[in-house]
Amino acid sequence: MAASNGTMLTNNTISHDHDVLIQELNDKMADQMVPATVFISTMMVLSLVGNPMVCYYYGAKTKLTTNTFFIVILALYDVIVCAISVPGVIADMKFFYTFENNVACKLLRFVNYFGSIGSILTLIAIAMDRFKKICRLTKPQMGIRTAKLVSLGSIGIAIMLSWPCLAIFGSIQVPIPNTYGLDLMGADCTFTKDVAYQKYVWIFNGVLFVLSVGLSVILIVLYSIIVHTILSHKKRLIMHKPRKNRASSSTEVETSLTDCSHTADDKLKEKEKGEIKTLLATKSLAPRNDRHSTASKKSTNAQKESGIDSEAVKITVVMVIVNIVFIVSFLPYLSLCVWVVFKSQHESEFLSGAGLVLFKIGTRSFIFNSSLNPWIYGIFNSNFRHFYFGWLCRKR
Repeated sequence: MAASNGTMLTNNTISHDHDVLIQELNDKMADQMVPATVFISTMMVLSLVGNPMVCYYYGAKTKLTTNTFFIVILALYDVIVCAISVPGVIADMKFFYTFENNVACKLLRFVNYFGSIGSILTLIAIAMDRFKKICRLTKPQMGIRTAKLVSLGSIGIAIMLSWPCLAIFGSIQVPIPNTYGLDLMGADCTFTKDVAYQKYVWIFNGVLFVLSVGLSVILIVLYSIIVHTILSHKKRLIMHKPRKNRASSSTEVETSLTDCSHTADDKLKEKEKGEIKTLLATKSLAPRNDRHSTASKKSTNAQKESGIDSEAVKITVVMVIVNIVFIVSFLPYLSLCVWVVFKSQHESEFLSGAGLVLFKIGTRSFIFNSSLNPWIYGIFNSNFRHFYFGWLCRKR
């Protein structure tokens, strides 16, 4: 009996020591993750300040169009990601080896993927709307009702593609590298290591990676066509712009008069010469004026046929930049996720130090898009900028 009590005491002591050691290693890792935590927290603050501004301005202070509607939807996705998912990301780095809340892990990952997929589908909708407005101006355009249906469809697709997160993510036991030679196991919010689920993990990541690359290619192609159309329109306007060089016109008229005067009879009286010159000048100027009138009409017709105004160009420039930021920020995240699946190990087993910190930032790169979008609108939309900065100035 005494021996049995001694064994139980020893096991409890070892277990307690392991728990203390795991907590110490977790705290050490959390300290190492401080640069990543600070960076991601800054991105979260930028998003939570900027995106509600976007929602209010484009939702309440501008005319309702398909473009403003989609911008508000995009901002709402960004708010969802940064208000719900990013705090979970920070908690995941804080509890690097001690994230034991299985339900929270599943929900946070679901929200993360839902927001990201919804964002890229909304960007596709915006690109299609821009394409129709600039490249297919005479065709039927997307209306508000259609935009709402497209958004509802995007929400449905995002849910359908994100729900596997509830099955393949969770608080999973992971090995903790240490210098004590001990077999320590911690808990992290990551993909399941269960062999039975590995093919589903592969399918999930593979489908999302192919989908993201494919949709990114579609965005690049659509905006390439749009930019080409705008540049062609600009070139056409320059070609049809009427000439205003009066000096050249005067020279041409004068040359014409000189040539014609040499054909006149040298024996004509001075008065007759003057009358002929006046008549020739009138005839020479008339076609010139007709040419100017024709050029002006061509320029006007070119503008009417194209219908591309400066506002449409500005909106397109903003959306091109938003799409570039999205592609640059989202693809590293997906690439690193696929890489981890290939490695079939927890990141702490093959990375350490600065490499691990950069990896954590890279696997959260989708946050860049959510945080930078509202400030892109602020930089390139003077009305948006004046509305908020003007309000701040009046408060002073």
